[in-house]
Amino acid sequence: MRNRTKRMISAALAAALAGSMMLAGCGSTPSGNDGNTGDAGNAGAAGGTETAGGAAASGKSDSGEYPTLTWYLPGDPTAMTSDGYEAVSAALNEYLEEKLGCHLEMKIYAFSEYNQKCSTVISAGEHYDLMFTCDWLNNFASNAGSNAYLPLNDLLEANAPEAMADLPEYMWKATTINDNIYAMPALQVYAKNDGYFLRADIAEELGIKGSSYENGVDTYTMDEIGDIYAQIVKAHPEVIPDDSCDLPWLHQDEAVGFNLLGGFDVPGAVRFSDEGTVFDQFASEEFMESCKRVYDWQQKGYYQPDFASYATQTDQQTLDRKSENHVTYQAGFTAPSVAGNAVSSCEWDETPVPLIVSDKYAVTSGVTQSLTAVGVNSDYPELAVQLYNLAYSDEWFINTMIYGIEGENYTKVSDTEVEINRESNYVMPVASFAIANQFNTWVEYGTADADQWEKAKEFCADATPSELFGFIFDSSAVQNEVANCSAIYEEYKFPLLCGAVDPEKTIPEMLNRMEQAGSAAIIEEMQRQVDEFLGK
Repeated sequence: MRNRTKRMISAALAAALAGSMMLAGCGSTPSGNDGNTGDAGNAGAAGGTETAGGAAASGKSDSGEYPTLTWYLPGDPTAMTSDGYEAVSAALNEYLEEKLGCHLEMKIYAFSEYNQKCSTVISAGEHYDLMFTCDWLNNFASNAGSNAYLPLNDLLEANAPEAMADLPEYMWKATTINDNIYAMPALQVYAKNDGYFLRADIAEELGIKGSSYENGVDTYTMDEIGDIYAQIVKAHPEVIPDDSCDLPWLHQDEAVGFNLLGGFDVPGAVRFSDEGTVFDQFASEEFMESCKRVYDWQQKGYYQPDFASYATQTDQQTLDRKSENHVTYQAGFTAPSVAGNAVSSCEWDETPVPLIVSDKYAVTSGVTQSLTAVGVNSDYPELAVQLYNLAYSDEWFINTMIYGIEGENYTKVSDTEVEINRESNYVMPVASFAIANQFNTWVEYGTADADQWEKAKEFCADATPSELFGFIFDSSAVQNEVANCSAIYEEYKFPLLCGAVDPEKTIPEMLNRMEQAGSAAIIEEMQRQVDEFLGK
């Protein structure tokens, strides 16, 4: 029965990918550097219309103004100027006036700032409409458990018909806590693995063979990655071999065989080899060994100097990735589509070589790695869901959010490919995976194959489904303990996970503080919910 269930999950998710491809091209095309964002445009036009799904839009208020919805998104705000943002906003808002009778204000923040910004907005009870949330940034489960997001059960059928029809039940289940749907998934690569991309010329020079994208074929161990780094440093002493643009632990959960059930900052995980037993990942031998490895690699010069500080310097990282001495790239998973991101971000001439360090799994975090929530204090919840649905189903709209204005910020070279004008005032400031449906997004010409989303379906097809696929931790019964343990983790995160402190001294100190803050209560509650999910 278990094997049959796993096949059903994989088949349903694969069907969702196929269905989303049919939506591409359905959106109609309309006629015609200062930190964060400027104000959304306020051009007037005709009032409320029908949405793509038939739900009535709100239209103008009695004062003749369109309601403006705010959407918090991670990205690179330095990749646009205020003029660029305003021009793109004006184009989006003209379209939205016709489609939904509203305007949009995108609030774009750097990844290193996004957590703190969202925490401040939520704590202050600010009125916002849409917010990117996930298991690794702006923690979804913790925020939903503390009632930061609006339950969407009564809003989705009428206001997000395309997304509801297209996404399988398993994906909605992954955003459901205590029978309430608290977020809308982004359709993208849901299979997860860990690994690195190595620049093709370095791999050829050193005779390093790439891994297969097929599950479990030609994978590397972390010790073997260390050996490769040693070879790189020996051949090129001026090179720092690691990408150094994120915390290594954020890309090692599959590598150590962990399924983190509450996100990276909350105690509680299971091993894929025993998904019925919850444990504290911070107290595990694997976590200690990972931190010790980073500490050792920092001493060997495999990471940037002062890595704990560098990991937050997104502007510098953007520049350094384009350096001739930058030879690796790492992201949330290691797939063909991510290879395209590497070529674009690092401006490499060739597709890099994947060095995969884990098996491939279909896990809840493959869904919760990119979600959109509606703020509990949103003034326009129906419109907010309609806006998400438009981004999900309308090819022109989502690509304009990402790429800007055709002829100014990009040139269309095929139905699915664009050339980006990197000297323009709007150069992909929004992360494409953060918006509703990545499979409707265009590909940057020359960085990936035009059919990369078809290849993404193939990549996902042989992932091993987790027994806990669809499980999501409801933290409401231990929200104080979760908040306190997460705050402690934040204190230690950068120095510990970036090799600035001795883990054998620091981890016991962190664990002692977490124990006093209630980590055992979190594990106990998580175990109870896992038992219930598995029918024990």
